[in-house]
Amino acid sequence: MATKNNTSNILKKSTVITLTGLKKISLNEWYSGKHWSKRKQIKDLYFWAIKSQFKHVFQKTGKYIVSYEFFYRVQPLDASNTIAQVKLVEDIIFEDDRWDIIEKIEISSRKADKDYIRIVVTELI
Repeated sequence: MATKNNTSNILKKSTVITLTGLKKISLNEWYSGKHWSKRKQIKDLYFWAIKSQFKHVFQKTGKYIVSYEFFYRVQPLDASNTIAQVKLVEDIIFEDDRWDIIEKIEISSRKADKDYIRIVVTELI
């Protein structure tokens, strides 16, 4: 089945966000029977850690493409295994994350000399 690529949107502005101090969480760990209160505790820690580094919220009136680059000092996660972290971050930096607001995400994961996440949010017009 062929899919239509929406090329009518024009890139408007990119914002680069670098986040440090966030606990590495694999998707496997997130859904391995962890009690909801533990997941809530992690969500709260993410909220305060992210808000201390990035206060802006991307509005639901925009459309975005988002690139997440995960850098790990020890045992990098598979790119697909970082999706729990993607969702935690996304829920904090975006007012809404519906399919028609965040049109595309890209995820990469690699080894580095320190742990951090680099996020590039590109607004479309």
